[in-house]
Amino acid sequence: MPIVSYETAELLVRIAFPVGAIMDGLAVIPMLSRRIGTALFGGDPSGGSVEYRYAMGIGASLLAGWTSLLLWGVASPIERRDLLMLTVFPVITGIVVATAIVARRRVIRPARAIPLWIHLGVVSLFYVVAYILVRPFAH
Repeated sequence: MPIVSYETAELLVRIAFPVGAIMDGLAVIPMLSRRIGTALFGGDPSGGSVEYRYAMGIGASLLAGWTSLLLWGVASPIERRDLLMLTVFPVITGIVVATAIVARRRVIRPARAIPLWIHLGVVSLFYVVAYILVRPFAH
């Protein structure tokens, strides 16, 4: 027996997809702007090798693609609910691990990573709960 009504479960995933798309879309900005990235995470705004810019460009492209996938999920949220779990594992998990590595190595100050981890933890929890609640209604 479902814990919540179909309407409530559908509403949760209808909210989850655009929330993720907006957050991912915003995350592309510091990847493309070294100045904004360093304002958020620290570092030298004048630095940035060609290799760094190349890697950030690839990352921004992939993140923009994931943003598009989440927007695609809005059209059929229950049928595309698996995108929520793919967002948590490996996407968000990978971001958390990568950020922990650079914070541990003092590439960024750990204090600058904490708001990101809190944000990603809240989004992950929301996605997992929405996924679990919508599963009884999936065909």
